[in-house]
Amino acid sequence: MSGYSHPYWLEVPALKGSPDKPQDAEIVIIGSGLSGVSTAYWLQEKGYSNLLLVDYEPEKAATFRNCGHILYGTVESMQALVALHGAEVASKLWSLSIDVCHEVRDTIRRHQIEAHYKQDGYLVIAIDESEEREIQQSIELLQQNGFASEYVTREQLEKKGFRNVFGGRFEPGSAQAHPTLFRNGLLDVCLKRGLKYHSGVRVEAVEEVGDKVRLKTTPWGSIEADAAVIAANAYSPLLSEFFARYRLVEPYRGQIITSKPLQHRFPVRFPHSFDHGYEYAIITEDNRLMIGGWRNRTEGGELGTYEINVNPLVELGLREFVENHYALTEKVEWEFSWSGIMAASKTGFPFIGPTDSQRIFTCSGYTGHGFSWAHGSAKILADIINGDPVPDIVREKCNPRFFI
Repeated sequence: MSGYSHPYWLEVPALKGSPDKPQDAEIVIIGSGLSGVSTAYWLQEKGYSNLLLVDYEPEKAATFRNCGHILYGTVESMQALVALHGAEVASKLWSLSIDVCHEVRDTIRRHQIEAHYKQDGYLVIAIDESEEREIQQSIELLQQNGFASEYVTREQLEKKGFRNVFGGRFEPGSAQAHPTLFRNGLLDVCLKRGLKYHSGVRVEAVEEVGDKVRLKTTPWGSIEADAAVIAANAYSPLLSEFFARYRLVEPYRGQIITSKPLQHRFPVRFPHSFDHGYEYAIITEDNRLMIGGWRNRTEGGELGTYEINVNPLVELGLREFVENHYALTEKVEWEFSWSGIMAASKTGFPFIGPTDSQRIFTCSGYTGHGFSWAHGSAKILADIINGDPVPDIVREKCNPRFFI
């Protein structure tokens, strides 16, 4: 494949920062993916102006290696959330997830960012009877709490172009967008406001020293700031002792393949997933089938690795999955295959707020839901840094200090 290990999304090049030596700043943000750029954006909205954004190899960020889904909810279904946390907490978490998705939508509209944004819904498809029962229970719980969700029969799914499936759940509020276009557009807004952005800065460690935060970097030595934000997601344990000690996030390799443009229009254009979310897909703006996942069928589930090369077994599994579950009328030719390093959160929820330091903060740990959670989580982080109130559910479920 011509795009082997190269994400389809990076056909639009990611904006990069200056290669020159960065200067000290009031707040330094480590990582220029959606979390980092969004943190800079929301801090600027609060009036902070002396901000420094640094990255090392931005093209490897999970931001450019996802499937473009902006989904209500968390990694767990509503049925699982209620079983784990109770109905009241589950409802609050679902509401929070809706809020963060809408922050993406509202920011795109506010700045007229051309990111192919569509709020066209999300389809969850069962591939066995037990998953169908869980979907039906989730629909009932969602409707009881006032959330829009509806059942889709097997017959309806077959008419939409799927096969070897059971029932499904359609949820109308979720969305999709081009992650590189959104990140680049938002970064452009920040740069025009005065954000300092430097690429090629490898952060080796982040430490609180007196009333400052010191970054040990290659090749520029020490950089100092009044505060720092670790927005490196799965890579956070490599530069933060706090993350490494408490194992807040675990890296895992997620993999996606993307076809050449299809000749025929597939009926379902919006985000959809199968097998409890382990396989996930969309049809791109130029009519390509993009599908990722299948890692749960590998030994070890692709956990614990920073190896970004693709796994041929997963690639083959995804191709076979398409043959088994899509009733396509044409032979699919695959053009792109890539992997990205995601972060599995220890709690299943993002970590937002201060670490064990008064001056080092984080916004990370999205467990495969980074596009939907990163931008809104960064807004909450900016509130925390600025001393503004945040929802109680954030303090209860997203507070990294819970582990101290």
